[in-house]
Amino acid sequence: METLESKVRRSLAVIRYAQQRSAHPLIVNFSGGKDSLVLFDLIQQVTDDFLCMYCVSGIEFPEVIEDVKRTAEERGVDLYFSYPSDHKGGFFERLAEFRAFPTIHSRWCSRDLKFRPQKKLLNRLFGNSVLYKLNAVRRYESSRRRRIYAHRSYMAEDPDVSGDIMVFPIMDWTTEERNQYLKERAVKVETSSLYESFGVSGCYWCPFYQPSIYRWILMYDSTMYDRFIEWEIALNSPSVNGYTWLRDLKKEVEEEEAILVGTQRV
Repeated sequence: METLESKVRRSLAVIRYAQQRSAHPLIVNFSGGKDSLVLFDLIQQVTDDFLCMYCVSGIEFPEVIEDVKRTAEERGVDLYFSYPSDHKGGFFERLAEFRAFPTIHSRWCSRDLKFRPQKKLLNRLFGNSVLYKLNAVRRYESSRRRRIYAHRSYMAEDPDVSGDIMVFPIMDWTTEERNQYLKERAVKVETSSLYESFGVSGCYWCPFYQPSIYRWILMYDSTMYDRFIEWEIALNSPSVNGYTWLRDLKKEVEEEEAILVGTQRV
């Protein structure tokens, strides 16, 4: 059985190989989460010639950007932000053009709100060059990722941005190994309250989310998805994985809360 020590050595070798091949600073996609902190700690052991970026989607929880900024500042990270406006506009502007919500098999949200705006920002910084972009993706994070990254190597051409190279130094790390590494390296970690509350952090809408996640978020803020519901009605199409309507989930949550309030009054 492979040890964490051997995985760390391989991760460092992957980063070192990417650095040797790149004519520019390595690009590190930084979210402030545990996997992202592991990647940041690893790359610091190889080189200081890197640039950290956060891709703003425009549909993050309101707290996310400030959390990322605070984490970056605590680590002394100079963080660059890309925005959907750097490309063709935000989620609902793109939705108005596509006339269909993103799905598991057609994730135009990630492509148009994150990856392509990031590339346009990078083009302004480095010209139209080949860039090596490091991501803290782990295939063992979930069953979905095990399927998606089952045959993915540590480096691959970027499927969304032609010419760039995606690098996955911690692809084969388990959650237990990640936590062990953070503990052994004494990396300070602040667990996001969003993750504790909803099981996700980052975007509050995603084609991969199950209805249960939306229910939790609606209990937190019943108005969060009002604009999505307007578009569900306009397109006559549900937006949630499994052919579920947000309008129905909101109605269920409101009815349950009404029953709870009535019971408490009695």
